[in-house]
Amino acid sequence: MKKYLGAGVAFFLLTAGLSCGWAADKGKTPVKVHIIGDSTMADYEENTTRTRGWGEMLQEFFSPDVEVVNYAKGGRSSHSFYKEGRWKLVTDSLKPGDYVFIQFAHNDEKEGGKDGADGRGTAPWTTYKTYIEKYVDETRASGATPILITPIVRRYFTQDGTISPKGCHDLSIAPDDSTLNYVRVMKHVARNKQVKLVDMTAMTKEYAERLGAERTIKCIYIPTDGTHTQATGAACYARLAVEGLKEQGILADYIHEDLPVVLNPVALDFKTLFVGEEGTVCFDLTGLNLEPVEGELTVEAPDGMTVADDPHGRPQKTLRYPYQNGELWNKCFYLHFTPTGSGNMVSDVIISYGGNRRLLPVKAEVKDVVDRSPVEYVLEKPSALRDLKNEAQGVTTETGKWPAEIDEAQNRYIEFILPPSSQTVLLRKLSFTLDGDVAYRVACAYGKDFYPRTDLGEEQKPQTGRRLIELPMNVTLSPGQQMYFRLFPWSTVESDDIYVRTGDWKIEGTVIR
Repeated sequence: MKKYLGAGVAFFLLTAGLSCGWAADKGKTPVKVHIIGDSTMADYEENTTRTRGWGEMLQEFFSPDVEVVNYAKGGRSSHSFYKEGRWKLVTDSLKPGDYVFIQFAHNDEKEGGKDGADGRGTAPWTTYKTYIEKYVDETRASGATPILITPIVRRYFTQDGTISPKGCHDLSIAPDDSTLNYVRVMKHVARNKQVKLVDMTAMTKEYAERLGAERTIKCIYIPTDGTHTQATGAACYARLAVEGLKEQGILADYIHEDLPVVLNPVALDFKTLFVGEEGTVCFDLTGLNLEPVEGELTVEAPDGMTVADDPHGRPQKTLRYPYQNGELWNKCFYLHFTPTGSGNMVSDVIISYGGNRRLLPVKAEVKDVVDRSPVEYVLEKPSALRDLKNEAQGVTTETGKWPAEIDEAQNRYIEFILPPSSQTVLLRKLSFTLDGDVAYRVACAYGKDFYPRTDLGEEQKPQTGRRLIELPMNVTLSPGQQMYFRLFPWSTVESDDIYVRTGDWKIEGTVIR
């Protein structure tokens, strides 16, 4: 995963690598790995959701000689990823010697094996096959190497404890019919094009079945659906991916599949803080192969900081956790810092187990404040409705019919704009009311093209009734900048009777002078 850019990040990655036994090898050629796919592979803002993509964890299993760049995005299919221009971002940066890991199918299935009007659903043996072939051919045309990766399974258990064919991306009715089998299509392309393929579908099926239905819902998949993984699941599936790569000799010399501790992210950045203003960053920790196999793991915050394992938990200097079988799963931490002086801060969170130690680099840029005052903004009317319309009952889709979806549709949203200020403003909390049986994600961005964006919060399981949503923020608005906010609603069931009502949009912040 690559979340920070610049020379400082390269130092952070190298430091993190050295602390867990990795070091850059001057004899090896640096390699860049580009990964494309959907929400099951994507990066997430750690403090907004429990969802994690397995591609988000991939960097941890490679040496510092490999840079993983994650282009995967929720709600995208093989078709829509290409048509939206996301693939062009990849090809514009591809160089000879690079790799591209390609995984699609989850959103290709949304129309039941047919091409969809919104460009996401694809028919397996026509449109889906065509775009998988495009990714292969265009990767090779850039001098890079394509690697096909079949999609991870959905947590669709049958009564006999196995994952169903639908959970393995086979929508066919008859067992011997491959008409709607997306995995079969990808394997067909791999054979015809002579592309190496990692069968993540088979590996994650075997892994999920071995853990069983109960443990997978507790440890691997998020409780609200059977598609997306939480941090432990993402780490375990990333490990399966590199094992599959290594078995075929793909980047084998750069892989360390027996990593004791998986961290996400691999470096923490508070970015710009002001003296006296508290900042919080979040990180995941998964113990996969801890030595000794039984013991205690400690997490120690840097001087002047505290850490908690719950967003509302009591922050402490050090946290301790007993573990067994070399495993410590489902741990998310919140690092708090209220600086008392200005300057650039560089330090480490110290993670210890047995006689071993792993360092998680931390940095912040702290500025002085002459004066500060609270401010509140009220956003009264949406600036735009995209693929939505107002009716007496509320907002619904343009057609009035909501498809069943597993993630957001990028081109369906309610947008609000915060006008520019003449002063520097720290945006700390967004609140609004929401009524409607929809899942949602809220994000903000500085530009009207809404890129890059920052996710602020989500619910992947619809809630019934009107509720107040309060989402913490840590965003700095410079003089003259304006901020765009978007609410992306989607339904997890097909319906023509869903209406969204939202209001009371408020932003709380601090004016800095």
